[in-house]
Amino acid sequence: MPESRHVSRRVLAGATLALVGGGFMLREHGSQDAPAGAASGAPSTTTPAVATPTPSPTPTIPKVDTVALTTELDAYRAKRGGVQGLAVRDLRNLQTFEWQPFTNETLSTIKVLILVSVLRKCHETGEALTEQQHTSARRMIQRSDNVATDSLLEWVGTEHVAESAQLLGLTNTTVRGGGAAGTANWWGYSTTNPGDWVTLLGAVHAAPITRTTAGRPIIDDGDRYYIRDLMSGVISSQRWGVADRPLPGEVSAETKNGWGPMADGYRLNSIGHVFGDRRDYHMAILTRSPRGFAYGRETINGLARIVHKALVHEL
Repeated sequence: MPESRHVSRRVLAGATLALVGGGFMLREHGSQDAPAGAASGAPSTTTPAVATPTPSPTPTIPKVDTVALTTELDAYRAKRGGVQGLAVRDLRNLQTFEWQPFTNETLSTIKVLILVSVLRKCHETGEALTEQQHTSARRMIQRSDNVATDSLLEWVGTEHVAESAQLLGLTNTTVRGGGAAGTANWWGYSTTNPGDWVTLLGAVHAAPITRTTAGRPIIDDGDRYYIRDLMSGVISSQRWGVADRPLPGEVSAETKNGWGPMADGYRLNSIGHVFGDRRDYHMAILTRSPRGFAYGRETINGLARIVHKALVHEL
C-alpha cells in the first residue's frame, strides 16, 4: 500500500497524538515542542537562490553590404561606360538604397503616372473607363503603344498628370505633353530621377498617405490592382532591365520600361516590383547608353542582376 496515502504502524508506534487547535498532530516520543521562533524543526524562511537564466543572444539578420554593392556597381559602370543610376526599396524592411542618382528623360516609363492620373480623374468625375479606354490602357502599359498613350493623355490632360505627380510627392519629376513625338514638349521627354520612380511604384503598390484636396485617396485598392495586373502582363520582348528573364523562375515582376534615341546617349529606363525567391523590392534604373539600344539593354540587365543577387539579404 503506498506510503503517501497511509501512515505506517511503525510511525504510529513511535508517536503520540497531541490535541492542537481542535485537531490532532503527530509528535515523536522523546521530542519537545520547539519554542516559537526557534530554528530547530521549523521550516526555513530563506528563499532558495534562483539562478537567472542567461538571455539568448538576438539572432543577427544578415544585411546587404552597401559599400561592397556600391563598389561592384561602380566597377561595372566603369567597364560599360555611359551614365547609369538606380534606386531600390526593400519592402521587407522599408530600407532604400540609391546609387548615382541623376535626372533622365522618362520615355515610356511616364505611362504609369499617366494611368494613375487617368484613374484619379475617373474618381473625381464619377466616370468609368470606357471599353476603348480600357483597351488603350492595356496597350499603353503592356505593349508601350504611343498612339494609345496620346489618346489617354489628351483625355486626362497634361496638367492633371503634373498635379498627380505633385500629390504623390514626385518633387524631381517634370511632366511634359502636347507636342509630337521627338519635339521638346513630347510626353516622352518628361524628366525624373530613380528615387521619384520608386516613390511612384510605392503608390501603385500601397495606399499613399497623401490625398487629394477633396480628401479622397489619389487611387484606391481597385486602381492599384488594375495597374499592377497590367504591369505584370507586359509582353516578353519588353521585359528587360528590372524584369530581365535570367531571374529565377519563381520570381515575379510587374514592370514598365522606356527607351529611345537621343543625341547624348540612347535612353533605357526600367522600373518595377520584383518579388519571390526570398526577395521583395521596388527598383528604378535610368541609363544613357553610348552604343545604342542592344548594348544599353545588356548594361541595364547587368545592373539589375547585381542588385538582385545582393538582395538575398535585407538592405
